[in-house]
Amino acid sequence: MPATTFNGRSKALAPIVCALLDSRDEEIAVFNDAGRVVYLNASARAALLQGNDRVSSPDQDPRLQLLARGGRAILLTSGASVLGEVVFVSRRGARTLAECEREAIRETLAGMRGRLAEAARQLGISRTTLWRRRKAEQRYSGST
Repeated sequence: MPATTFNGRSKALAPIVCALLDSRDEEIAVFNDAGRVVYLNASARAALLQGNDRVSSPDQDPRLQLLARGGRAILLTSGASVLGEVVFVSRRGARTLAECEREAIRETLAGMRGRLAEAARQLGISRTTLWRRRKAEQRYSGST
């Protein structure tokens, strides 16, 4: 694998996409269809490069390092064309968006002492949406 520099900038990705990827706390690496790194987000750079800005030997292949640490690879396609691949490595203890949402609803309801209309207003959702989320959580947790 030829030496590749990772300086946090990518000509292949729009700046807003880079900002979005960097905002995630999971490690994310984007590879082109030839398997070369297009982008490493800040978490991936910190974990893989440890102060260096170059990976030059095959035993330092970022894709293999990420996969060895439990990363999941997703093929990027457009129609029948393969554009590349993205590898995600979730942080241990990381929560899903649904878990964060459930926690926010529980905390807001507790803060509003169970008043649904006020909790919905505080969360910026309708009372109907709040009711549906609570009903889904009850099904999810098995409680009534």
